[in-house]
Amino acid sequence: MTLLSFASRQIWPQVLAVLHAKPKHLVLFHSDEEIESKRPAERLKNFFQADAFYQPLLVELRRVPHDSFKGVVDAFADTAEQLGLDEGNCKVHLTGGNKIMAMAAAEWCRLAGAECFYLERDLRVFPFLPRGSDLLPQPDFKLNPHLARSLDPVALLRCQFDGAEIVSAGQKLTLSSEGRAFDEQGIISALARGGSFAAHLIMEGTPPKNSNVGDGLELATAFALLKLGVPMVQRGVRLRSGVNRGHRQEEGELDLVFNWAGKLWVVDCKQRSTPEFRVGKLREVLTKAGPLSPEASELLDKIQDELREKELKPLKEDLLVVAEAGGLLGRAIAIRWHPLPPEATEFARSRRLPVIFRDGLVRDLRAQLYPDQPASLDQLRSLAKVRTSARS
Repeated sequence: MTLLSFASRQIWPQVLAVLHAKPKHLVLFHSDEEIESKRPAERLKNFFQADAFYQPLLVELRRVPHDSFKGVVDAFADTAEQLGLDEGNCKVHLTGGNKIMAMAAAEWCRLAGAECFYLERDLRVFPFLPRGSDLLPQPDFKLNPHLARSLDPVALLRCQFDGAEIVSAGQKLTLSSEGRAFDEQGIISALARGGSFAAHLIMEGTPPKNSNVGDGLELATAFALLKLGVPMVQRGVRLRSGVNRGHRQEEGELDLVFNWAGKLWVVDCKQRSTPEFRVGKLREVLTKAGPLSPEASELLDKIQDELREKELKPLKEDLLVVAEAGGLLGRAIAIRWHPLPPEATEFARSRRLPVIFRDGLVRDLRAQLYPDQPASLDQLRSLAKVRTSARS
């Protein structure tokens, strides 16, 4: 079977449609628009024909106009004639093009008697079948959200990104035998103690460029994700921007990347201490030499306020970067060791960026991965037990 489809910047409709339809031959139509259509088509072809994609597939690129109804119909008709396509050996995927392109493709399906379908963002498929001279809608259905669960997140990242390249794929993290035996209550207890999860993970590949205090939080988050069902987590993926005046500039590092439920997820982890914590430690050291004078105490309060104000701007910038990455890639989550200031919390909420803290790591990650699944009574009891023991 041959699948005829439109390429666009959003790769997931194409990936899911191919996994669902299982064609042997994919024809990707693209316009001359470099960023919106042509380069995504080239990246999709490379992705589908690489070893990372487990389904053998012949991919062919064909140009269509983006602003001519007749031109699109003619392109489909010419392709069908050249490839010997008819109602019995091809389907059309309508999702990727603009409205004119989709309408023209549907018109060709009506004239040629070919099936077509449209894939909505919530993974609902809307099929249409030819009946005489009509194209009639059929009952919609929902795709399995884990059709793509075995696909390599780095391969998906390479397919999605434009204007950047991957300098290092980082480390692939999976569960070790010890990690597989670890139960959920043990995760919550270890988090409360600040325990390490490195021994429970198999790490393959290149470690992050610079080790820092946030490594523990990254590994704890990756371990929790794996225990919640994510097949693999990629850590420390480094990106480089495109050529700029003859020089390549490194763009940054994605802490954690994983593939889940038909989306590519990026996770940003930060474990830095709050101004309150740092000034509190300084206050403890100073009081060992004797009680603080009112002037010294007032000065420490001012330093704490100044630190909070100085950190608010870069904190908002961090949240904005990960929110924008999530807009491109699919989903984004910020993981923090300490609660955020109210201004930063509101900023994250305005960007629809979930912020998860250490105390609720497992519970809140579960809520993101399984939004329709309520917490079980055993999970709630386990959480209450650990929190009670942590306070005592």
